[in-house]
Amino acid sequence: MVIIMKNTVKKNLCTFIAVIVAASATIVFAGCSDNGAPQASTGSEGVASQTSDDASAVSQTKQPAKKRETIKIDDIAWNVDQGIVDGEKYVLLDYTNNSKYTVTDFEMTFKEKGSVTEEDKENFYNEIKDKFSMSDDDISELKQRDISMHAETEKIVEPGESAKNINCYYYSGIYYLKDINHFNLVEPDVATIKYINDNKIYTSYYDFSTKKYSEDENTEEAYYWTTSELGTKIPKPDVKVVKKCIDNEDSFGFEAYGLSLDQFNEYVDKCKQLGFTVDESSYEGHYSADDKDGYNVYLSYKEDDDYMTVTIDAPSE
Repeated sequence: MVIIMKNTVKKNLCTFIAVIVAASATIVFAGCSDNGAPQASTGSEGVASQTSDDASAVSQTKQPAKKRETIKIDDIAWNVDQGIVDGEKYVLLDYTNNSKYTVTDFEMTFKEKGSVTEEDKENFYNEIKDKFSMSDDDISELKQRDISMHAETEKIVEPGESAKNINCYYYSGIYYLKDINHFNLVEPDVATIKYINDNKIYTSYYDFSTKKYSEDENTEEAYYWTTSELGTKIPKPDVKVVKKCIDNEDSFGFEAYGLSLDQFNEYVDKCKQLGFTVDESSYEGHYSADDKDGYNVYLSYKEDDDYMTVTIDAPSE
């Protein structure tokens, strides 16, 4: 996977095409119980009682499992418009979580409108070609695919709270979208909502075309923590979501979501209090140090989605 950072100015055009191809190939969108138990007509009292109990058990198994409540797209008040961030215009998505659940991830994909004309598309491709210095072959390959865009965030959004200034991207997410006229060529396709229920993260998909929901069968723990000794040497973050990156006898790494930069700095201070001050390296949003026994911690903060990555490594032998 190719990861493109925010401040990248020029990109390799072949990479642009390759990631679009990869994205288009991999995206998957994504009785009542019996009221009367049968009675035994003959036999001893013990047999009659056992038969009644068995029938009652059968009756209970016929009861359907209570359907779990799920989040709905109507619970998410979203909007896409042009805005200004750090003095530059971008096409941005904002949303408010009106559900009773904590939302951990929200993604919207957009597909080409059926009403888009050939003239609209030709203007779009010409502008894309100039903006990203693409070759005629690059544009020819793009023309084989429908226009698409997307926006996503991993910010933790509590009930009643909002996430703002979420960047929209062309196609699979290499280039920031800055022209609202380009966004007007697409319409909502699929919304992906991840949310916490009973300390598990569930994933719900909504298809705007069919107006149908799909629920992912797979869930994950909202808060993961290692059972290894490494987990006792660093503080547990006071957050709702911790996702595992690596967990073995030599390394434990995780991402903790829903932290401000100030809270990250507080976590760094806690690590220092536990002795991680040897050969320290520090600058805003980053910290690395050993303790006296040779254990190393590395911490970094990602402001766009308000989360930190932490790794602790055992000393090498």
